[in-house]
Amino acid sequence: MENNNLPQGQVPNTPPNANMDTNNNANNNAKSNLSARQARLATHQKWARRLWYLYLGGIAALVFFFYMLSTQLPSFEELENPESNVASEIYSADDELLGKFYIKNRTPVPYDSLSPHLVKALLATEDARFYQHSGIDAMALGRVFVKTFLMGDRNAGGGSTISQQLAKLLVGRADTRGKNMFSRAWTIGTTKFKEWLTAIKLERSYTKEEILALYFNEFDFLYGAVGIKSASEIYFGKLPNELTIPEAAMLVRLLQNPSLHNPRRSMERAKIGRGQVLNRMREAGHITAGDYERFHNQAIDISKFKVADHNEGIATYYREHLRDHLGAHLAQLQKEGKIDKKYDIYRDGLKIHTTINARMQRLAEQAVWDHLKDHQVRLFKEWSGWNTENKSTNPWLYQPNGVRADQIQLRLLTLERLISECDRYKFAREEYMPKAVAMDVSDPDMLRMKQLERQSEKRDSITASWFRAGYVTQEQITKYNNILRSPEWNTMKKEHDAIIEYMKKPVKMKIFAYNKQGERDTTMSPLDSIKYHRMHLQTGMMSMEPNTGYVRTWVGGINHKYFKYDHVNRKAKRQVGSSIKPFLYALTVDMRGYSSCSQVTDMQTTIHAGEARFGLTRDWTPKNAGGGYSGATMTLTVALTRSLNSISAKLMKDMGSTQPFRNLLGDMSFDTVNIAPSPTICLGAADISVFEMTAGYSIFANAGTYTPPIFIEYIEDKNGNIIYMGESDQDKRQILSEQGAYVMNQMLQAVQRAAGGFAGIKSPHGGKTGTTNFQADGWYMGITPSLVIGTWVGCDDRFIRFKGLANGAGAKMARPIYQNFLRYLEKEDDLAFYDYKRQFPKPDIIERELECGNFKGMNFSDEDGPTPADDITNDQYLYDYE
Repeated sequence: MENNNLPQGQVPNTPPNANMDTNNNANNNAKSNLSARQARLATHQKWARRLWYLYLGGIAALVFFFYMLSTQLPSFEELENPESNVASEIYSADDELLGKFYIKNRTPVPYDSLSPHLVKALLATEDARFYQHSGIDAMALGRVFVKTFLMGDRNAGGGSTISQQLAKLLVGRADTRGKNMFSRAWTIGTTKFKEWLTAIKLERSYTKEEILALYFNEFDFLYGAVGIKSASEIYFGKLPNELTIPEAAMLVRLLQNPSLHNPRRSMERAKIGRGQVLNRMREAGHITAGDYERFHNQAIDISKFKVADHNEGIATYYREHLRDHLGAHLAQLQKEGKIDKKYDIYRDGLKIHTTINARMQRLAEQAVWDHLKDHQVRLFKEWSGWNTENKSTNPWLYQPNGVRADQIQLRLLTLERLISECDRYKFAREEYMPKAVAMDVSDPDMLRMKQLERQSEKRDSITASWFRAGYVTQEQITKYNNILRSPEWNTMKKEHDAIIEYMKKPVKMKIFAYNKQGERDTTMSPLDSIKYHRMHLQTGMMSMEPNTGYVRTWVGGINHKYFKYDHVNRKAKRQVGSSIKPFLYALTVDMRGYSSCSQVTDMQTTIHAGEARFGLTRDWTPKNAGGGYSGATMTLTVALTRSLNSISAKLMKDMGSTQPFRNLLGDMSFDTVNIAPSPTICLGAADISVFEMTAGYSIFANAGTYTPPIFIEYIEDKNGNIIYMGESDQDKRQILSEQGAYVMNQMLQAVQRAAGGFAGIKSPHGGKTGTTNFQADGWYMGITPSLVIGTWVGCDDRFIRFKGLANGAGAKMARPIYQNFLRYLEKEDDLAFYDYKRQFPKPDIIERELECGNFKGMNFSDEDGPTPADDITNDQYLYDYE
């Protein structure tokens, strides 16, 4: 029978003590199990916390990672305006693209300006599911993982969508050069994430069509062709919407690898690449099998390929002038509050609409070319020993009466300076002149020290004059004197002589030539190349409408690639000779009521020292070109036709001062600061630019009204808003009375009726030639009712010139260009800006006598003699070396 009265926990048939031991053991075991469970729980909780920390930290790290990446993505503004660094375009008045200003030659076009063949070729080749994904194509990524990564099929295609490829262009490529494997992997990985995020951002910001247009506009197709518009123009001479199927296929293949598939490097590879695109288009159903066969075998025609170059095209000198002018002008307009922001002509995609007429510009350039290619032959014939030591036929050594020996030395020093400025010399300088390089002695320093050594007895006076003129500092003078006394000087001279000898060694090169290419290959020493190019006649020719001021043509030289200096702009000043005399006559006509028939006498005229308000310190008696005076009485028209210096001096003397004449020039915006208040200005001793002279002659064709030249009609920003109108800066001024201007107009027409070379020209016209000292400058200033045309011809070095008037007069150097231009203009049937039937304006009332008899058959010489040398007291009019 079971004993139910046993102590709790005691087992039956066991001793009481035994039960107690058992209970104790059980309790101990229970406690031990509890402690173990608690320990395990604590450990579990600890690891659980760690896992939660790790999990949450991972999420936080991932969020932080993507946040940091997002701060490095293109901003929304940049995505909205990806056409940053957009080229500014220069358009002619007849809407022809003249050129661009750019950091990158990019001109964006909208989607509807793309050829549909471009879009189909791109989608078939790069992203067939473009319209099905939202920036990242999961199917394409899966295909890359399975076929490319696992199966090793390199031809399975990529996984990047067009949106991702555009994102890659916007984000930029990662630079992994010099990085270890981990850093390289990190950089590539983070860049890929940026591309994905940017692709998604693009898809949210743009339509599919806008993304396609952005992609085409962003890509660099090589040769300065950034964007599809530039690529179409450079490779095929077309707009993007004019591209054929094969042309579109070739450009799309360049998107994959422009270097590999570039037709300029390998026509065969380019053809293969194009065939791959055409095949994809066939597979996608965009073209038929027959189309594929026809286009696949078709030759790639890049005969119109033309790299964008500022030396190419028309109006090159004008475009460079516009570049120099526009930045400062826009900044000034902003300062004056006329525009609301600062514009960058290289990045802001401005549309600059100029007044230049492209058709007229081509005719003007042709007129220059046709005359000077023949006249240049005559100059080379006159100086046949230009690259020899013959002192009579080498202009650098030629020393006629009146030219001092030190002036010959200055010519040679100028030649050495030109040598030191050429690239070949600069590349060799460190090798040939280590002593000068080590002592930080420039080439101008070397030339000055050589001069100081040759003229050691005048060293102090020479350096003092340099210091006053600002050519050198006192520190430089001290340095020169120290070097000249040092033993290193002889070494430096020998090194300098050695590099000059190096420049005399013949090498293969290209030089300018009057041919279709504008250059030719030859073997010539760099020194002779410099001489050869300095021997060329240059020109400055500008035409403008007298009533509007619109500049229609601008020819600053004969070839911008080889001759950079623009001879039209206000800074390019040359002595004007007799072409300034009509202004003096006009002032006389207006001030004193003269007519074209007023009588004057060709006789000696002297303005004495101290006389009136001329400020002379010695008597001034100018001679005519022939050296004497006829004593004949003649009309003012005949005097102007014969360009008699005696009459000009008389008219100037009658004014009692040079100030009225200088005021007249100032009223026409001439730079009178640089026109000396000397009576010699009436003979053309002043240096004035083609730009100023042409604008000034507008008063004779425009009823006495001076019309400031305008060469920008208006400017648009990239959104089509007009930010500037050229006429807003124009200040027209009545300079002469209408009657005075008409008298001068008739006189200028009469002057040219006595001239030759105008046979067959139908336009009403007048004008005046100008020839300066030793035939250094030849001018012709001409007027028609539609255009005022100013032309200068001469060499950059004034001592290189024709020795006589037979070829060196303005009538022979400059006027034929004007005559060519008029003939070419008159042959154009539908030229909107020129009408040869148009007549000069005529006053309602004419109170001046104009009919002075019949000039026909009279022996008037229109061959202006040079301004006599004794009329010029400053050698700067003969030689300008600074």
